[in-house]
Amino acid sequence: MVKSVTVDSSVIISSLLPSEKRHVEAIALWNKVLSGETPAVMPYSILVEVVAAVRRRTGSQDLALEVLKALETLDTVSFVILDGRSSAKAARIAASTGLRGMDALVVQVAKEYKAELITFDLEMEQKAATIL
Repeated sequence: MVKSVTVDSSVIISSLLPSEKRHVEAIALWNKVLSGETPAVMPYSILVEVVAAVRRRTGSQDLALEVLKALETLDTVSFVILDGRSSAKAARIAASTGLRGMDALVVQVAKEYKAELITFDLEMEQKAATIL
């Protein structure tokens, strides 16, 4: 059985924008998710992070909304709704590791679903390693 992954926004953004340093690597990782080869589970907060980053980095509202539509229609990603219980768990992760809020949400989903965390954020990776 293939292990699920939780893909951080850093990887998705890098796959979308050719100007990103790890663009080629990101495309290879993200294409495995898009093809269904690697199952993915992520919090809905990823939508916000990716769309906001695309808008900020490109200046294009249209492109940001296209990305949102594409992410919303993916059938190879299970997006997780963050309720009070999961939010409290993410807050505890943030308190214990010092992770940023959105990063703690991503790590919480990876932990809860026993998924491998895929990120290009070195700080996030190091802090998450203490609890995953």
